[in-house]
Amino acid sequence: MGTRLSVRKNRLKRLSGNVFRDCCKAVALFSIIFVMTAALIYGYSFAVSSPYFRIKGTIIRGCKELTEKEVMALAAVKPSQTIFSVNLKAMARRISSHSWVKSVAVGREFPNRLVIEVQERTALAMCKMGKDFYLLDKNGAFFKKLDANDDVDLPVLTGYSREGRMNAELLQKTVGLLKRLTLSKSFPTINNVSEINLSEVTGLSLITDNGFCLKLGFDNYENKLHRLLPVVTALNKKNIKQEFFNIDLREVNNIYVERRGVHEPAERAGIKKGFRT
Repeated sequence: MGTRLSVRKNRLKRLSGNVFRDCCKAVALFSIIFVMTAALIYGYSFAVSSPYFRIKGTIIRGCKELTEKEVMALAAVKPSQTIFSVNLKAMARRISSHSWVKSVAVGREFPNRLVIEVQERTALAMCKMGKDFYLLDKNGAFFKKLDANDDVDLPVLTGYSREGRMNAELLQKTVGLLKRLTLSKSFPTINNVSEINLSEVTGLSLITDNGFCLKLGFDNYENKLHRLLPVVTALNKKNIKQEFFNIDLREVNNIYVERRGVHEPAERAGIKKGFRT
């Protein structure tokens, strides 16, 4: 009987010793966690409020249509802020709210500068809808209404919106045509296209700065424009001033050329009105 009691006492001593050691370990672990948490909180508070990290400059890259002043106004950096107290995601959202901004990245440059990288939209054309004009990007998306602050020199798209409805199919075809013209090294190029008009009857008509009106129809625009080169070559050989011509490229086998809006007779210029090539 006595042996059993002594065994139980020894077992209780061992268990109580283990519990005491476990409690000590737990207290030590919680103490370490508390000290580390307090150190992190103190370090964060120091970093957020320390004059050493106070923002002294902001680098802005990628602006063409926007000004740095406009970006800074959207960034809304306060004079007393440090680089750690700035909410970078919120700042990026504010800057991205501008119509010209496609994407933006905001980062910290230690010890006291912010870096804002702006990627702007590329306007490809402006489209008339009702009495207003809207800017169109390379993806065929309208991103803003044209206003007095937009200094742009772009082709104008007319006839695409009728009774509030947009001809989306031909608009996308026109966007593809304009994108190819940005890479073109022959005539016409994107720089000398002043207007593209859509007619539900005759399709697209491309008007250049020097007065050419190229009738292209509803499809196969790139191949049709390739057929323009012999016409231009023929006009050059005849020393004919290349302006104010209607050039109909819609038929596969024929090209029709006629003068338009010219006071002198077409014959005097060395070309018959409505000749076929």
